[in-house]
Amino acid sequence: MFATLFTVIGALSVASWLYENLRNSVVLLIHRFKVSREDSLVQKYGPWAVITGGSDGIGKAYAHYLAQKGMKVLLVARNAAKLSNVAQEITEKYGVECRFAVADFSKGEQIFPQLEQELAPFDIGILVNNVGVISEKPILLERMEKSLLWNLINVNVGAATLLCNIVIPQMKRNKRGLIVNISSMAAFSPTPYLNVYAATKAYITSFSHALHEELKPYGIECQTVSPGFVHTSMTEYLAPTEGSQTPLSRRLLKVNDFIRYAGYTLGKVSTTCGHWSHGIQVAILKMLPETLRLRIFTRLYTELLSEFSNSS
Repeated sequence: MFATLFTVIGALSVASWLYENLRNSVVLLIHRFKVSREDSLVQKYGPWAVITGGSDGIGKAYAHYLAQKGMKVLLVARNAAKLSNVAQEITEKYGVECRFAVADFSKGEQIFPQLEQELAPFDIGILVNNVGVISEKPILLERMEKSLLWNLINVNVGAATLLCNIVIPQMKRNKRGLIVNISSMAAFSPTPYLNVYAATKAYITSFSHALHEELKPYGIECQTVSPGFVHTSMTEYLAPTEGSQTPLSRRLLKVNDFIRYAGYTLGKVSTTCGHWSHGIQVAILKMLPETLRLRIFTRLYTELLSEFSNSS
C-alpha cells in the first residue's frame, strides 16, 4: 500500500515538474514551426510601448527590440540626458517615433499624478515594468541606509504596481494589451544579504501571476520575466576583470543574448526566465526543497559578501 502511495506521489511530482518546466519550451517550439501568419505586435497590442528604466540595460534592450518590431516607444526613467540620447538613437536606427518622460520612482507616490497625465494621450499597447534598484553589493540589513530601503520599496514594488493601475483601464477599453513585469531568479528563494531585493522580486512574481489571471477575461496579457545574472549596471561588480574570472562572472549573460530570446517570448508565454540558460538553472532549483535552495543561496551570497563587502 505504501509503495503504491509513494509511486503515485512520485509520478505526480515528476509530472508536475515536467509540466512546469517544459510547457513553455513546447509552446515556443509550436510557435516557431507555425506556418500561419501572426499579427505584428502593433496589430496585436497597439502602437505604443512604455518602458520604465528604459535608458539602460534590459529596459534599453526591450526598447530597441520593440522599436525594431515597428512599435513607437515611450521611455521612462530619471536621467533626462540619457533618455534623450537613447530616444534619438532609436529614432535614427529604426525610423520610429520615440519619446521620453522623466520620472524618479524613488520619490514614491508624489510622481504618479504627473506621470499619469503624461501617459494619458498615448494608445499604450505594451507596458514593460523594468525599472529596479539593488544594493550595490551584498550587505547586511542593518548596514543598509534607510534611503536605500525606501528606494527598493518605491522603485521595485511601487513603480510596477502603480503603472499597472494607470494603464489597465485604457487597455480594458481597447480589449487588448500586454504587460511585461521584470522579476528575478532571486524571487525563487529567500536570499540572505540580498533579502530586501529578493523579497521585492517575490512580490513582483506573485503580483504578476495573479494579474495574469485577473486580466485574461479582458483580452489583456501579463508576462512575468525572471532572469538570472545579466550583465547590466546593476551587476557590474560581478563583471570579470582582465585576468580574473569567477564562476559567477563567467555566467553573466550579455544583454543582447538575453533580449534575443526574451523578445521572442512576447505574446507567446506568460512566464519565462528570458533566456534558455536561466530556464535550466530555475528548473534545477525547482527540483530542490526550499530549505536546500535557501542553503545554496546563503552559501553563494555569503561568499559574495566576503568578497565584495567590507562587512563580516
